Amino acid sequence: MYFNNGNPDLYGLRAVKYIRCSHDDQVLHGDTLDAQNAILDEFITMNRMQLVDTFIDEALTARKKFTKRKEFVRLLDGVKRHDFDLIIFTKLDRWFRNIGDYHRIQEILDANGVQWKAVTESYDTTTTNGRLYINIRLSVAQDECDRDSDRIKDVFEYKLRNKTYLTGKLPKGLKLDAEKHVIIDEEWKQFALDMFDHFEATNSKRGTLLYLKEKYGMYLCYDTIARNLRNTLYKGEYRGDADFCQALIPPERFDRIQQLAKRNVRQRHTNRTYIFTGLLVCASCRHYLVGQTSYRILADGTERVYPLYRCNRRYQSHSCSHSRNYREEHVEKYLLAHIRPALSEYIAEYEVNGCSPAQKSPAAEAAKIQKKLKKLYDLFMDDLIDKESYRREYESLQAKLSEAKSAADAPHRNLADLKSILSQGYEEIYQTFSPTEKNAFWKSFVQSVLMYEDGSMDITFL
Repeated sequence: MYFNNGNPDLYGLRAVKYIRCSHDDQVLHGDTLDAQNAILDEFITMNRMQLVDTFIDEALTARKKFTKRKEFVRLLDGVKRHDFDLIIFTKLDRWFRNIGDYHRIQEILDANGVQWKAVTESYDTTTTNGRLYINIRLSVAQDECDRDSDRIKDVFEYKLRNKTYLTGKLPKGLKLDAEKHVIIDEEWKQFALDMFDHFEATNSKRGTLLYLKEKYGMYLCYDTIARNLRNTLYKGEYRGDADFCQALIPPERFDRIQQLAKRNVRQRHTNRTYIFTGLLVCASCRHYLVGQTSYRILADGTERVYPLYRCNRRYQSHSCSHSRNYREEHVEKYLLAHIRPALSEYIAEYEVNGCSPAQKSPAAEAAKIQKKLKKLYDLFMDDLIDKESYRREYESLQAKLSEAKSAADAPHRNLADLKSILSQGYEEIYQTFSPTEKNAFWKSFVQSVLMYEDGSMDITFL
């Protein structure tokens, strides 16, 4: 190792750990998540650095496009915000095995004054020879990764020739035998047949969803129905092999159903900006309302467009009772009429109480979530929870942490911006805004708007 002694040049730097482990075979090489974390912790302690955050990309190869690594993307966001000074990882191949992506990311790091260090290896990016050495190492690593990829492809081709299913969850009506061959699942065969029969008869995916939900008493997602209807395994085809397994649906009928599904799609404009995206909340289920567009043909033959908002949990799965739709123009008119008195009342109440009446301290919330993340990581390292449970809980906590960090850290808010809105004639200026500018305007001081069936709304300010 290259850190038997501390380096005074690193003392006090704000550092983050980047940890990546692509597969279980890396246990043999000492590259497990636990091993990398221990090495990096020792390095931080020895060099008296401040640990800002830890980024863990599990089961992902460094050859994969960096935009596919969620934690790496989050790390880049921190680079651009100047949240830290140094990124540390154990070895260069934990960082990249792709020369092109390495240089693109290095440009971002250089532009933001952030350095990196592989703590168990020695690199010098300040000289021509040092940069050449890095390129050589990356080329070797990239070649090794590509060779591994070729070997895996050969294994997959061998399995496919033997009609062996590779990976993924099978749709209902199909299952695997002991040799991983796809066979018909008699227990769920009728479910699959009912799905195709009902869709072919009604040409409605949503109607098929509701039919299956009622008959089998189980919650189903619209996307699941749409995905299953186009799964070629039902006609016996997999990865281009038309005779991969026994067909549950005759191929000719399956292909005809695909044509029905394509013809049923309504092609509409897709670049519309909804003014209140991410602001309107269903009062019944507390989920965000989603933007929809209604089209009407007027008496003179012209088409009128009506942007509106609705609760998709009501219309897709019937799991919410909130059935009302809200036209965007009506919501806008209501808010413009009520925002001034509501904002005045909020400011008065805030100044009397000294803080927002319903807002927790973001800093305290962030600290609690970070403690939970540490406990979760310890549980994972001790093999007390599986990977899927860790990933699911980790993503949930990270979302909450991001929300807490985005709020103001101080418990007392400066109300000058809100008072400025009241003092200006924003109503006239607002009419000149584009939909994108209107969305930015509302989100600058409104946290959410709770929508009730009777048309009333409760406004929560930031």
